[in-house]
Amino acid sequence: MFCTVYFTMRIFQWISTLLIVVYVCIGSGYAQTYECGSDRFRCYNGDCIAGDLLCDGTSHCRDLSDETEAECTKPEILCHRYAFRCNYGACVNGDSVCNGVQDCIDNSDETQPQCAKNTTNNQTGRPTSRPINRPNRCTTNQVACDNGECIHKDNMCNGIQDCADGSDETSKKCRSIYCPPTAFRCSYGACINGDLRCNGVIECVDGSDEDSRCSETTGWPSPLPTVITRPTTETTRWPVPTPTHGTNACRAPPQLQNGHWKLHRSQCPGGQECNVPEGTELGLGSHLVYSCNSGYKLRGPTDVSCSFEGKWLNIPICTEIRCKALTTASIEARCTYNDEWISCESPVPPRTIAVLECQNSYRSETNRLTGQRKNVRCNANGQWEPEPMRCIPVCGTLPPDVTPTVVGGVRPNITEFPWHATMYRDVPGGSKKFFCGASIIQENFLITAAHCVYDEINRQPINARSIYILTGNLFRDYDSPFHNPILVKKNQVKHIYIVRNYLGLIGNYLWDIAVLELVRPFVFSTWLVPVCIDTLSDRSVLEPGSYGKVAGFGRTALGESSAVLQALTVPVISHSQCRSASQDANTEQFITNDKFCAGYTNGSSVCDGDSGGGLVFQTNTLWYLRGIVSVSLGTIQKDGIAYCDNNLYSLYTEISRHISWIQDVITKIEQNQTHILCSNESQTKCS
Repeated sequence: MFCTVYFTMRIFQWISTLLIVVYVCIGSGYAQTYECGSDRFRCYNGDCIAGDLLCDGTSHCRDLSDETEAECTKPEILCHRYAFRCNYGACVNGDSVCNGVQDCIDNSDETQPQCAKNTTNNQTGRPTSRPINRPNRCTTNQVACDNGECIHKDNMCNGIQDCADGSDETSKKCRSIYCPPTAFRCSYGACINGDLRCNGVIECVDGSDEDSRCSETTGWPSPLPTVITRPTTETTRWPVPTPTHGTNACRAPPQLQNGHWKLHRSQCPGGQECNVPEGTELGLGSHLVYSCNSGYKLRGPTDVSCSFEGKWLNIPICTEIRCKALTTASIEARCTYNDEWISCESPVPPRTIAVLECQNSYRSETNRLTGQRKNVRCNANGQWEPEPMRCIPVCGTLPPDVTPTVVGGVRPNITEFPWHATMYRDVPGGSKKFFCGASIIQENFLITAAHCVYDEINRQPINARSIYILTGNLFRDYDSPFHNPILVKKNQVKHIYIVRNYLGLIGNYLWDIAVLELVRPFVFSTWLVPVCIDTLSDRSVLEPGSYGKVAGFGRTALGESSAVLQALTVPVISHSQCRSASQDANTEQFITNDKFCAGYTNGSSVCDGDSGGGLVFQTNTLWYLRGIVSVSLGTIQKDGIAYCDNNLYSLYTEISRHISWIQDVITKIEQNQTHILCSNESQTKCS
């Protein structure tokens, strides 16, 4: 009845029919938004990259979405004071400007006006391919002067000439740096202590902190292009510098919806933040301080400065304070606000009270150290107090009306295997073709055999997105009209994870195990339940004579793949008995240290089409995944093609040998560390 992989001829015959892979774009029906974590950025195509790679001038997302104006002009993107801001908003090293190398993805670091001066050869007068650079011998805490001298990076653009050639205090170096809100920006861009302005001592190299504007005590700079207006009370008097018209001035922006801003106290009389009329022209380096009304919180920086380009950098917005939605696939929440019922399926306002219960097929997680409650309240900061309870899937349970299978390969009630999944490949010009089985272990994870998802020719996993999944199906064909729409659920594989050292046939199918991550999580029910995984790796269950059961659509005694799901109960065979049978079939090399033997020699066996299916054993009242259908010990020839011999035992990959690897894969995925999981130094290979 069932499947495995065995001889080279069979392997390449199977691969030749399934190698054609078409990348299928996911429609909205399969789209799923995944969070990458607070310290990572989610590319538009779903990939996750480290947060510090966002808007750094180099694209790290395959779809280039990390280097776009839409992302790089958001309030969260702040450039360091020594950085250069690209035209689309990214931040690159300030020394990279006009160095002949494209550091901004839009090349704006090489198209600045001053770059034209640096690209002319002093001797020939003709443009050079790039400026002449001195070798940079500076340490990581230093920056290079134009003459090659090194100074500490904190001395760059601080108002004092530390470079012998004065290149550390020039508009070229300082115009794009960020000054903190308490600082004063010199006319050429350097930052000094805001309290040192107009103190009678020149702190800026160009003296702009002590110019004639220090004597002005009244008068508002006018909104462009109207005439000057004067304040009517002393509380609105403001000794502002006369702005330089052009790119060095910003207009005071409109007030925020549900919030407001004021001019920073360093630029107001009396050392207190003050109001400024909308449209007022404010000079380079002016700072605004933003805040929100009660019930709202700021999204973006508190302080906003006027940039050299005459633009306000990263104006924030005020968003209503709300606690996250609590109703999920695993939790049922009943919420009330001011003693009236409100939905908990969307974020709720502070003072909302919620009563929580686990959904059907889930149970409360009891092994967490932090306290959790069924009764929680949304506080004024938009956080639930105490921490809401968490619900996890109930594994390895069967509906109460299921009748156990008998030995010999019979048609089961589909609810006897609520964790069984069927795998299909997308065939160009045809329907999706069945090829292997798998077992559900979490809402978004399956386990199968590595050889099911491995390309023997290219020695790597196949394209994950070419694999489709069905659960709850009693009938084999993907689009069968006989499927029960209540029970049958469809999904697609997002990523494949196998042991890096897996070599397929030439490695004798050692480490024949794979974890599949799904495009979207399943919602569990009475009829869709994950199988249990024994994290304690209890191997005593696999004593010879113990019985487990397995399901699949493998070959029947008639030689064809079964059109309906078949089930088989098989005994574990001793190692010595298994090795003896393999010697007769000349397949002893496949009995690797992560395999065990099970089955019969009477024609009842797993066969072609059952690979990857789970062999489960009952412990107390729960069913645990103990093995994965892997390799047949024998073959038979029919019409010149090798098939598995269902009169010989089969080998199963022992789950207990791979518990730590499975845990490592799932943990890193859940912690958004796939870049570590899939690195060349990792023991995992990904697709």
